[in-house]
Amino acid sequence: MLPGGYDFIHLIFWTVALVLLVGTNLIPIALSLGIGILLLESLKG
Repeated sequence: MLPGGYDFIHLIFWTVALVLLVGTNLIPIALSLGIGILLLESLKG
């Protein structure tokens, strides 16, 4: 795992996601990705 583990990965993911969101304005895609991740995590949990 990367330093910081789970929280670190989330920090990097959402930082990258926000940069892509601002750079491309693909809001629906970003939201669907976020929702998909939340669904996956809730299923695992």
